[in-house]
Amino acid sequence: MGKKLATSYGMDQKYLVINIGSASKKCGLYEGQRELCGVHMEKTSAGYISTVTVGDDRQDVQITEADYDDVGAYVVRLAGEKNIAKINNITKIGVRIVAPGVFFQEDKVIDDAYIAKLTEAQEMAPLHITPVLEELNKIKSWAGDVLLWGISDSAFYKDIPREAKLYGLPKELAEKYEIYRYGYHGISMSSVLSSVQKLQVNVPDRMIICHLGSGTSITALKNGQPVDTSMGFTPLEGVPMGSRVGNIDAAAVLYLLKKSGMDASTLESMLYTESGLLGLSGKTQFVKELIELEKAGDTLAGEALTVFARAIKKYIGAYSALLGGLDLLVFTATIGERSEYMRAKITTGLEYLNTKILVIPIDEMAEMAKRCV
Repeated sequence: MGKKLATSYGMDQKYLVINIGSASKKCGLYEGQRELCGVHMEKTSAGYISTVTVGDDRQDVQITEADYDDVGAYVVRLAGEKNIAKINNITKIGVRIVAPGVFFQEDKVIDDAYIAKLTEAQEMAPLHITPVLEELNKIKSWAGDVLLWGISDSAFYKDIPREAKLYGLPKELAEKYEIYRYGYHGISMSSVLSSVQKLQVNVPDRMIICHLGSGTSITALKNGQPVDTSMGFTPLEGVPMGSRVGNIDAAAVLYLLKKSGMDASTLESMLYTESGLLGLSGKTQFVKELIELEKAGDTLAGEALTVFARAIKKYIGAYSALLGGLDLLVFTATIGERSEYMRAKITTGLEYLNTKILVIPIDEMAEMAKRCV
């Protein structure tokens, strides 16, 4: 460990970055901030597929469940087969960490103490922390003494105004259990900001970024700094997402706990994995499939998309009021980038804002590589 920490990190150093999402996995090998090879893995109804990139070559390949389960080992093996690098050539392995708590609002070395804290936080955000802990166990089995680096997904929001962080809880309870708005998709936000800076001379004074994917969040920025965001203590809060409930009256959750027969663990799983667009439609969590179902006359699919778009529109309106107007509205992530239909559904009725709209692809992996450097 000491030898790796003492290394002078430069643009010729190699970094493996791993991003475990709620519905996909990405892993890339970088030299500085230049990608040498990488994969984007997804589970589909037809099995496991991966988009594999080596230099300028990109192709879709069928992969096994074992490949998906240990994405880092898959990329290290790929890099070895292509004579790009071996594990002993890699300086640092960076892993995206989505976890509530002040401890996780900074990038840190992943050691035994870090894993203990992550395990402690697992009950608060199981959908994101459980697969990361599983991945870390696999990485440790083949990574040797390569430094493991936790890249915080909430660090971007560390300095949002205190009034945006606070819930209406007794101060003592909030402090004791660190129940605050932490915000997530921070790596995505940093990536989008970098792109905006390249496209425009100055970052607009008043900007809203809509990260629309299986997880969705809306962030308001003033002069490039976040002032509020829709995700809160965990990534469960905000708009209804693919399978996450989003905003719900706390009393409704308590009522379900008392009346439904579900215990706390089962209810938690339902709120994370059986709600949102999946729960509303009763068929699928994927927007592309819901659009096809709506066109075929499925009223529940159409209703789910309307609820989704309306919730996003409400945040855009509220944040425009908070910012005192709006100079730029950005759409990013899978739905934000690919679905013109959903962008139109969301922005119809917002013409009064008279704002510029951009669609910006995110590159969280390059952003994570930058954070490793």
